[in-house]
Amino acid sequence: MDDREARATRHERRAELLSLAFGSTVAMWTVAYLARLLPVAVPNGLLLVPLLVCQGAGGYFAGRLTARGAGGGATVGALSALLNLLVLGSVLGGETGGLRPAAWLWVPASLGLGALGASMGAARRRTFGRSGEAGPAWNSVLAGVAALATLLLLGAGGLVTSREAGLAVVDWPNSFGRNMFLYPLAEMTGGVFYEHAHRLLGSLVGLVTLALVLQLQLSESRGRVKALAWLGLVAVIVQGVLGGLRVTGTFTLSQSPADMSPSTLLAALHGVLGQAFFALLAVLAAFTSRRWLSKLIPESRETAASERLLTALLIPFLLVQLVLGALLRHFGWGLLYHVSFAVIVVLI
Repeated sequence: MDDREARATRHERRAELLSLAFGSTVAMWTVAYLARLLPVAVPNGLLLVPLLVCQGAGGYFAGRLTARGAGGGATVGALSALLNLLVLGSVLGGETGGLRPAAWLWVPASLGLGALGASMGAARRRTFGRSGEAGPAWNSVLAGVAALATLLLLGAGGLVTSREAGLAVVDWPNSFGRNMFLYPLAEMTGGVFYEHAHRLLGSLVGLVTLALVLQLQLSESRGRVKALAWLGLVAVIVQGVLGGLRVTGTFTLSQSPADMSPSTLLAALHGVLGQAFFALLAVLAAFTSRRWLSKLIPESRETAASERLLTALLIPFLLVQLVLGALLRHFGWGLLYHVSFAVIVVLI
């Protein structure tokens, strides 16, 4: 194996781990978030079962789709548990803003349990695909996981607006003066849950985007794909800042209403950029897919020119439609324009 092949193998193995670890984490967060939306509270002991199943599934796919076996499954589970520390702090956070003494036992226990569960899942399936079957394009899988995490974030953001909870947490980046990752779960009720969960999901999307950008920077040879990835990182950073400034109006750690100037305009811009960011991740998933990278000769079509023209028209029209939707959503303005433009978009 020459140096180029060795580097390609290292890049692929890193993408495997990142895809499966973030994938199982996104699945766990989705289950936990939806469980909190149910009209009846799900006991923590009962909720733990599907969460462990998600983590075990990450190990299963590590054994099914890679040559790593139980050791690779354990690595995937440990990385997933490490990412889950973003929300574990909410369980371990004390009333004074610090960690409970038991945290120093819970953290290693969580990492060990995640590694054990995923390794058991990997041990159940040690087959590397079918005979002659190529494995997944892992960069594309990682981009797809980032897109799915963003889709969950968009849904959570929509609920924040629908429940009028955008200002339920009075400050940013802290939550009521405390580190947002240590804000107690017991106090996340009503509108505070919707807004605070949205912030935590945003942190997960930021991490998976950063991982995707670094992975593509190291493994991709196409400059345009790298540039798109960096654009995505800039977009997710700007998106996070917009979400915070929507609450405070300025960069401040104050909790006093006198120091705040919430901006509905920034809320609308935040919503539009979020959906555009989701589309960018979908594009990255397509550009890095095995089919896109294949050497297949493009099929000649008589309608190709008109299809390109319609696609070029559709993109700006969709962006205008997003803006009109945001204006209607946040300001109650332009229902007729929004509906009329929707008809044009459908026709295109």
